[in-house]
Amino acid sequence: MLNKTVLVHALALAFGGAALSVGVIAPAMAQSNAAGVIYGQVANPAGATVALTNTDTGLKRTVSPDAQGNFRVTALPVGHYKVDLIRKGGVAGSNEVDVLLGQGVDASFRDMATVLVSSRRSRIDVSTASNGATFTAKELAALPIQQNVAAIIQLAPNTTRADARYAAGASFGGGGASENAYYINGFPVTNPLTQLGASELPFGAISQAQILTGGFGAEFGRSIGGVVNITTKSGTNRWEAGATASIEPNSLRASARNVYYTNNGFPTDGTLFSKNDQYSETTRRAGAYVGGPIVQDKLFMFVAAERIDAKSSGVNLSSDYDASTLASTGWLDRKNITTRYLGKFDWNITDNHRLEWTTIGDKPTSDQKFSDFDYDSFAHTGKVSSGAHYESVANRTPTIGARTNILRYTGNLTDDLTVQILHGQSKFKHVNDLSGYDPTVPGVVTTPDAIAPGIAYNNPQPFADQRLDAASSYDKVKSTRVDVEWKLGDHTLRAGLDDNKLSSYNAGQLTPGGFTWQYYHTDTPNDVTSLTGYKTAINNGKSPLAAQGFYVRKQIFEDITPAFSNQSAQYLEDRWQVNKKLLVTGGLRLEQYKNLNGNGEAFLKMNDQVNPRLSASWDALGDASLKVYGSLGRYSIQIPTHVAIRGASVSTYTRQYYTYTGVAADGQPTGLVALTPVVSPDNEFGQAKLAQTVAAQNLKPSYQDELTFGFDRAWSPDLNFGGKFTVRKLRTTIDDWCDGRPFDTWAAAHGVDTSKWTGFACASINPGSTNDFLVDFAGTGQNLTKVSLSAAEMGFDKPKRLYTALDMYLEHPMRNGWYGRVNYTLSRSKGNTEGQTLSAVAQTDVAATQTWDMREIMEYTDGLLPNDRTHQIKAFGYWQVLPEWTLGGNFLAASGQPITCLGTYPLARQSDDFNDYGSAYHYCFGPNGANTPSPQGSAGRLPWDIRLDASLSYAPALVKGLALKVDVFNVFNKQTVQQIDQQYNTDDGSRSPTYGTPGALLGYTAPRSLKFTVEYNHAF
Repeated sequence: MLNKTVLVHALALAFGGAALSVGVIAPAMAQSNAAGVIYGQVANPAGATVALTNTDTGLKRTVSPDAQGNFRVTALPVGHYKVDLIRKGGVAGSNEVDVLLGQGVDASFRDMATVLVSSRRSRIDVSTASNGATFTAKELAALPIQQNVAAIIQLAPNTTRADARYAAGASFGGGGASENAYYINGFPVTNPLTQLGASELPFGAISQAQILTGGFGAEFGRSIGGVVNITTKSGTNRWEAGATASIEPNSLRASARNVYYTNNGFPTDGTLFSKNDQYSETTRRAGAYVGGPIVQDKLFMFVAAERIDAKSSGVNLSSDYDASTLASTGWLDRKNITTRYLGKFDWNITDNHRLEWTTIGDKPTSDQKFSDFDYDSFAHTGKVSSGAHYESVANRTPTIGARTNILRYTGNLTDDLTVQILHGQSKFKHVNDLSGYDPTVPGVVTTPDAIAPGIAYNNPQPFADQRLDAASSYDKVKSTRVDVEWKLGDHTLRAGLDDNKLSSYNAGQLTPGGFTWQYYHTDTPNDVTSLTGYKTAINNGKSPLAAQGFYVRKQIFEDITPAFSNQSAQYLEDRWQVNKKLLVTGGLRLEQYKNLNGNGEAFLKMNDQVNPRLSASWDALGDASLKVYGSLGRYSIQIPTHVAIRGASVSTYTRQYYTYTGVAADGQPTGLVALTPVVSPDNEFGQAKLAQTVAAQNLKPSYQDELTFGFDRAWSPDLNFGGKFTVRKLRTTIDDWCDGRPFDTWAAAHGVDTSKWTGFACASINPGSTNDFLVDFAGTGQNLTKVSLSAAEMGFDKPKRLYTALDMYLEHPMRNGWYGRVNYTLSRSKGNTEGQTLSAVAQTDVAATQTWDMREIMEYTDGLLPNDRTHQIKAFGYWQVLPEWTLGGNFLAASGQPITCLGTYPLARQSDDFNDYGSAYHYCFGPNGANTPSPQGSAGRLPWDIRLDASLSYAPALVKGLALKVDVFNVFNKQTVQQIDQQYNTDDGSRSPTYGTPGALLGYTAPRSLKFTVEYNHAF
């Protein structure tokens, strides 16, 4: 009765209130996020001690159980441990357990009358309420997955792939691709510029990978999605070395699926849009490692290196490009090389003091050569027109990498007091070395329907229709972290702080050649149309071409600048072992950050984001076979350095539209007559921005609340099962807003002279809240005017993102020669904002998307969000068919993502001061200028994503250490649509012939491929 009463009260605290006041979800994580815990109970604890020994390194720890028989040893390096119960100087019982990253493992001694040795890995961790999964190197090697972190993430429940056009990132629990945190050995390796993806290490150097999808403790922050927590391998008391090589040959790769125009009522319907079946790719991977004791039991080393070499060739552009552009850049030959290394050195100064140094290198490069392709004959001569060498550039290189160095100290000052100190630095270097690029030659872009009869549209700029990064840029991260743990009776008190300094130099992009000419055509030249907010008819009577609907746009974009961010956090928590069965953990995390512009001036400050969290874990049967758990917590996310580039520094984004009478040999229009003045979608005319004016003065951070409740059951040695319910609700978000009309209204109402004001560009706001601004109406840079605008005056509702999910699983632990797990997730993600990203157009301006730029964009935005997957089934495992043969499988069946149609805003609803964004509004399916409402996610769904990967491994007994493996990815070659064009109109309101058409190069699942691997490992 007492236990039940305590549980009821604990769960009432965890789940009964809507308001969050105090608390922390504390998965019994070790002293830091890069270690683990051994805990348990001892029957008749009087006079007993528990001794732990790492069987690989000889590291020893000894603790005494408390009066109730409980013991808990934290800050343990992951690995295999022998746990001895000592009575009267002798061993009374022994266990052998595997310590897992960020988890606790039970090594209890219950009613043991004789010495018992058992080796086990407990799958039911009753010391944590966190959600997710942890994978060991052995498991990752046995499964048929691509050897990257993204593939590991997708094994966990409640995760899904982000939009294929994002260079990196995944969605955790309905979150945006940029809302996750990545760690290696406790150091944050998240891409500081955009928060999309992270630096990686040689795949074979991963010791354990923990994927946290919710309920994580106070030591983790800066995430409202999930956490990827990786530890590297370390040297042991035995020298080991090995090498691996693999090839994924093009000769065994199925042909990629061609893309055809969707039926939209155009002559192009059903015709070839992108010829992908000529694409070829061969990938080779080679790696090696060596590790062992420099000094036995004291000093260890582990060094690993890896090189991935991928060569590919194929059509680079879709058929809607003009012949001139296709003749220069229609074909792409690419060589991607990723070089990675890891050095890990561990020094057991004593059993109670350890020092670790980790050095990581991750350098992805891409060498590209552009040549010709003809869609009429499918001919390709290979005459190279231009090329480029990229290093660590998003959407150009395979990943974004960095050089990282980490130093960490762990001190067990007493049996009850532990401290850890970490300091590290990383540098992300980006290189853009372009050949055939002339910065003085503007680009020319056109499509077949925009070509006037008898006129040639040549493009002398091979990088037209792109935004180029600076030739050289880099990001730096400096991080310091301190964690302290103190055991005090039934309580374990923890506290910690961290400080991160992020810097980005030469960030941003520019227009090749200074500006770009984009040619257009409309079928209604005499009707009034909106050209970036300026209303006019194309036919101005000045040109026969204008009378036929032909016109041209000149566009300039540039925003290269430095950008900075300072981030810090502190946390406290109390882990209270109420009785032998019930653990309650509560605490608080505080986070602060500020973003600085190119001049080092702070423009966005967050002094204290209060994140209370609370969790409870009940060992219902007292033997770690049934856990009932729950958590309630608040989580927040910072703003990346990228937001300062356009939002707080000098930027130019202008357009001007013209009619023309002809086209010169270099593609430049002649006989220009302006249809519009120089206009800007966001009032970006290259003017300086005052740091005080580019963000609301009363900003609150982006945060969400989360509730989880679940159970895990070890039914038998052969079966575990469980279920979990999750609710996540976004409370506040930060994004940019670019609508100057409410300021004009306010100024008029208050009699303010605006004649010297350069106008409102954009500012970071809390959508749906009252925002306080400082405005330079006088144009002096001083004596700024405070303007307070309510949500109604800005035209916004509250931000909404509600994610609910029911997870269920069945698991067969590794036993009798096989392991298997099946996860099923039923979920729903609804609201009016995806978060920091905008998948419908794959916008990479994280936390500065067009979502909240003006009130018209937010009309009809309530609905299913892009990362919604109603059903997901994930099944994976491996079976040792014979002593030398192992079969692996990995299966996914997931509902397709909802489709959102974005079109032009109806002309009849446009006010005179409307600032037109083109095909960006939730209006579609109408005639030119008269679209009808099309709510978020209401335009159907993509097909189910169904994939099966399989592997077969052979480890011959005659050659110990040798292993041969073949992986088959996408066994049934099911190439499913992954991404389509969701913009219904062109900028002038005409219907787009590509609406609903899969993306030219990323529209479908990768075709079937085979990978052959040979590996040899030797222990000396």
